Amino acid sequence: MISLFYLGDCMQNLKFNNMKILFICSTDNMIWQFLTPHIKDLLSFGASVDCVCSKTGFWFDSLKEIGFNMIELDLKRAPINMTNYRGYKFLKKLQRENKYNLIYCQQPTGGLMGRFVGKKFKIPVIYIAHGFFFFKGNNPIKNFIYYSAEKYMAKFTDILITMNEEDYLASKKFKAKKKYKISGIGLNEDKYQFEKQNNLPAELMLKDDNKIILSVSEFIPRKNYKTMLKTFAALARKRDDVKYILCGSGRQFEEMKVFAKKLDIQDKVLFLGYRTDIGHIMQISDIFFHQSFHEGLTMSIMEAMHFSLPVVASRVRGNKDLIDEGVGGFLTEPKNVNAQLKALEILLDDKKMREEFGKNNHEKVKDYCLNSVREELKEIYQENGFFE
Repeated sequence: MISLFYLGDCMQNLKFNNMKILFICSTDNMIWQFLTPHIKDLLSFGASVDCVCSKTGFWFDSLKEIGFNMIELDLKRAPINMTNYRGYKFLKKLQRENKYNLIYCQQPTGGLMGRFVGKKFKIPVIYIAHGFFFFKGNNPIKNFIYYSAEKYMAKFTDILITMNEEDYLASKKFKAKKKYKISGIGLNEDKYQFEKQNNLPAELMLKDDNKIILSVSEFIPRKNYKTMLKTFAALARKRDDVKYILCGSGRQFEEMKVFAKKLDIQDKVLFLGYRTDIGHIMQISDIFFHQSFHEGLTMSIMEAMHFSLPVVASRVRGNKDLIDEGVGGFLTEPKNVNAQLKALEILLDDKKMREEFGKNNHEKVKDYCLNSVREELKEIYQENGFFE
């Protein structure tokens, strides 16, 4: 799971006890949804942590309420943005004032800003890449730009952590001092320790004989909701027993509702928005449907696997790590409506296959649970001498 290279001398005397860490992430949502347990671990090890991110919703104040020291900074997800340059100036000021010992950064923008600050002040940097902005199938010019940027910035990275095979293989060509691969950011199984829900929620107005297809993700272009709605529309024209539930929020939410109406499937599609009961909704679903254009390692797919759902996912990095084709589901090209339709039909017509795929997924995802990832990270910390 872990591959190691030589680590520079700048890390040798660092210990978490009494260490000051500047933790940089693009959004508060990312911290709230995925990184909270790992920040708590850093605090438990004796470090103090200042979290810098943009405020995009209720998550920022909620993080403050649980005791995190939050610092608001407007960062954009796309690294090449003038707003991020102003953010870099703010981070330099923050470093001069607080004299952090370690920068711990996440995502492309956080990774870029954090490593520029680390380079300027000669501070060690840990960077977790949740998914490089270059990937197979992307625009070649964009891939060249983002690959070149990551390759250059890797020279100023003491520990580079990736979480899927495609990114890990790419990172091996970079000159980061140490490189690792971990099993994602960790599926927190404790979130789902509730009584099994057998009844359909009344608010959804579903029938017992409905076959439910579920998608859970943010409503942004790369999640490819337009293609998924087209696929479902083709499916709905062939059978009356299907319903499509979509959970999530984002800038394309209203646009996709209009698009569903244009496809004349508004009576078979439920746009539920942001939900805190995803586990219950997954319990009543039959198939998980996810056709994004690129991913790091998709948490919503891991959640679906935990709830023993078969998955029809796009054949992109991360998804290929999680879903064994013909064992846990089917992988299709993101824009191939016909292939997606065929995969959904096969699963809808074969209950035994759905159950078998779901069981296989439930077993496989255990390797990606939060406790496993925490142990992987702790092993990385131990190997780098962060503990007394």
